[in-house]
Amino acid sequence: MTLAQAATPAPTNPFVALDAGRDHTCTLRDSGRVHCWGNGAAELLEVPEGRYATISAGEWHNCAIRQEDGGITCWGRDSNAPSGAFVDVAAGWHFACAVHGDSGAIECWGTGNFGRSVLDYGQADPPEGEFRAVSAGYLHACGLRVSGEVACWGRGSFGRTAAPEGVFTQVSSGTTHSCAVRENGQTVCWGMNNYGQSDAPSGVFTQVSAGAWHSCGLRESGAVECWGDDEYDQSNASPGNYLAVSAGMRHSCGLSAASTSCWGRRDDQALEAIAPPASGGVREVSGGGEGGTTPGMSMPTPIPTPTPTPTATFTALSAGGAHTCALRSTGSLDCWGYDNDRQVRDAPSTGTF
Repeated sequence: MTLAQAATPAPTNPFVALDAGRDHTCTLRDSGRVHCWGNGAAELLEVPEGRYATISAGEWHNCAIRQEDGGITCWGRDSNAPSGAFVDVAAGWHFACAVHGDSGAIECWGTGNFGRSVLDYGQADPPEGEFRAVSAGYLHACGLRVSGEVACWGRGSFGRTAAPEGVFTQVSSGTTHSCAVRENGQTVCWGMNNYGQSDAPSGVFTQVSAGAWHSCGLRESGAVECWGDDEYDQSNASPGNYLAVSAGMRHSCGLSAASTSCWGRRDDQALEAIAPPASGGVREVSGGGEGGTTPGMSMPTPIPTPTPTPTATFTALSAGGAHTCALRSTGSLDCWGYDNDRQVRDAPSTGTF
């Protein structure tokens, strides 16, 4: 496929949100404008005109909620978004789901692989009811009802749609498993468990993130605990007092008030490929792309020269499949990691974001 074109100079509007897909990244400016770069299919990177309130980067498509009417605009493949006003949207693996603002009903579209019914497992057929949030994974999705109950749908193999009973505060859908946090802080996971990614430890958590073959949770103390696949130390969390955690495919990132820290896959040719910014005050984290990662997919070729680790104060960070981007407090943008589809080198290098 066509590689991304050289990035044009970025405008001076500060960025207020950032989401990384599998091999591309999209940012939302406070002006409501969205900018995407990385995997260079024109249909994926050319953002439709408009002002947006949210952005979600999926596998081969992106979706955003428009400011003026709450409607959804999607671009890329499987991009035929429904009409209506929405409060939440999640782009998964060739499908997406959104929560209607008036009724709380979830509506999904896309069939899994450019419209081929062979990968249609019902992931675009959500249950009825009123929801407040939705999380789209590989061939399944989960929603959080206003009652706090979790409902899942799509491909049911390995029990990935068999959501447990109870009241929850958050749900996260990974590649072939999901995790949720109960009202009492206990975390429960279900679905594929070949690496122990669904064996959530006991104790109280305030947040959980389901990755590809591992999961991470944030303790009340601020410590991060991960479980599941640890081939690349992606489940060996760095010590620290964190505010949020994001589990990717073979790496994870955590954010604290004073620093960001990532751990997981490194390569002899790019030992700093996922090295985090050395310091900075951070407010939020967003992990993208892993719900849309094909199990067993080989990792991209690492960049030949490690990207220098930035040192600054950061306000936001997003971890994609094998690259990470962060926003400095000054408004500039830093990206590092694998660059097979120019998702690092084509990030805007000038301007304030």
